[in-house]
Amino acid sequence: MSDRAPNKAMNEPQDEGGCIYPGPHGVMSAEHYLPAALGKFEHYQPLYDRVCRPCNTHIGNEVETQFLRAGPIGFFRYMLGIEGRDGLPPSPFYRGAGGAPPLVMLGRAPGFLYDLLWEVEQGTENVFPLRQIVFEHPLAGAHPVPVLDSMRGRPATLIEHARKRGLESARPIHAFASAEEIPWVSELFRAVGGEARGGWSTTTFQPQRIPLVVTVTVTNAYLRAVAKITFHYLLKMFPDELTGHEREFDLIKAFIWSGEGNVNRFVGQRDDQFLVNFRRGYRPTHWMHILAVERTYTGIVTYAQFFLGPRSMPPPYEVQVGIDPARIARAREWRAHQFVIIDSTAPQGPVGVMEDLQPVNRIWVPI
Repeated sequence: MSDRAPNKAMNEPQDEGGCIYPGPHGVMSAEHYLPAALGKFEHYQPLYDRVCRPCNTHIGNEVETQFLRAGPIGFFRYMLGIEGRDGLPPSPFYRGAGGAPPLVMLGRAPGFLYDLLWEVEQGTENVFPLRQIVFEHPLAGAHPVPVLDSMRGRPATLIEHARKRGLESARPIHAFASAEEIPWVSELFRAVGGEARGGWSTTTFQPQRIPLVVTVTVTNAYLRAVAKITFHYLLKMFPDELTGHEREFDLIKAFIWSGEGNVNRFVGQRDDQFLVNFRRGYRPTHWMHILAVERTYTGIVTYAQFFLGPRSMPPPYEVQVGIDPARIARAREWRAHQFVIIDSTAPQGPVGVMEDLQPVNRIWVPI
């Protein structure tokens, strides 16, 4: 990895041959190929001299907001309490991002005859019931509906939310709220036809293990963010050979920039692990992210896994970047790094360390 520092162009207007994206252009920017909201890591250096500030902002608004605050990344960030530039993210169980809806986590607690909605306590692996009203339908049975902040004092919003779920003729039978939220949720409960007669269940539960199912939604923007992260990682790993201006990268850049092209052509999830250790049954002892690139004469493929942990082995993403611009017969080359999270709640400085995944003993060999 290059230790090259930002050059003069970092503080000058964009010139021809600077930023790799179409613009509008401005001064060059230090680009975090691994978003800072995934953690700060010792030995990590941004990508310099490739992306200008306006283009960096455009890509961030287009793809990274959803990637970081919704879907599986939003879930793990919230659970581990990893802060971004603006501090801790809002709860992904109440608020979606970038066009993706909030997360839905369902499970049945002992003593209940129906499933409830749950949320994670930020910075922990503990869960408790989401603020919700349970509706009973004469045919469909009991269904929980989240009580969002936007519904406070607005029963019509709750009614419309329930209608979209096919619960027009359902009646509210139960509600969950924290102690300070009970007054306004009670008003909402009565406004939609419920009878608040005491005996509320608050969101305080005794510790117990229950099976849960989490439904996450990812869109084109989420997968564009994966492509952006791995493409910029590629440029960081080969700073003296690849500029990002090569025409072989035009298609992947158009996909990152505007979503042009078929997502299945660029980004997919593997059914297996691409690291030998994981195929052999090993598991990380800490939470981590992994980025890798495979470069051959026929093409360049990049890989990414986010929030692997002792009890979490999400499938890796594989990104088809394009033909190798070098066009020189060469042996296969690998670059791979792990970003190990040591203290996810560290208020200052790094939360972990960036390490080479190809040490001398070559334990971590991508395949």
